[in-house]
Amino acid sequence: MSSLSAYMPQDNREAFRKGLKAGLWMDESFDWYPEEDMMSHPGGEIRSLLQTFTEGQITFSKFTIRNTSFEPKYPKMFFHYENAFEKQAVAFYSPGERAILHVATQSIALLGGIVKGKGISQYCIQGKGSLYQDGCFKSLKEGLLAYSPLAKGEVTSMFTLETEILPKECVEVVAWAIHAETKDEAKFLNNKLLLSMQNVEN
Repeated sequence: MSSLSAYMPQDNREAFRKGLKAGLWMDESFDWYPEEDMMSHPGGEIRSLLQTFTEGQITFSKFTIRNTSFEPKYPKMFFHYENAFEKQAVAFYSPGERAILHVATQSIALLGGIVKGKGISQYCIQGKGSLYQDGCFKSLKEGLLAYSPLAKGEVTSMFTLETEILPKECVEVVAWAIHAETKDEAKFLNNKLLLSMQNVEN
């Protein structure tokens, strides 16, 4: 995997998406995925499949990750969101929802996810100009995002879902972008999703 694309702006077609762009960091290496892809990572010890799909107001990115080695692995799944139609938005991390909210004049986007019952680990919310000038990463080598919990204007968000994957274990990682007209509607859909994911795992 290469790290060259980590700070690069997306092309014009991608900039208009309302879903999540996904990437994976492991063992000091990071790369973005094409929209749907299967990858075998260095040494073939980690195999991953990324699927993206939309159901109603929710766009999902689902990783299936298998550790084929004999030792634990600690991958970090990165998700990046921006909406070119949001020229004036306020974006922030909401601890109550365990989610990032993008609040624009006529719409709300709520970003969340879960892996092994655990929600967002790291997040970086920035103006798009700052993102392309400074990057969201504090350390690409360590897979660390710069701490930035709030931004307004033309904004972009990046967050991680992180877990330990035991030898021979297969883990499902699900992230989502909910698009709604009101904050209450977005929160309701998010709570419903979190509940259904926890029920699946129990």
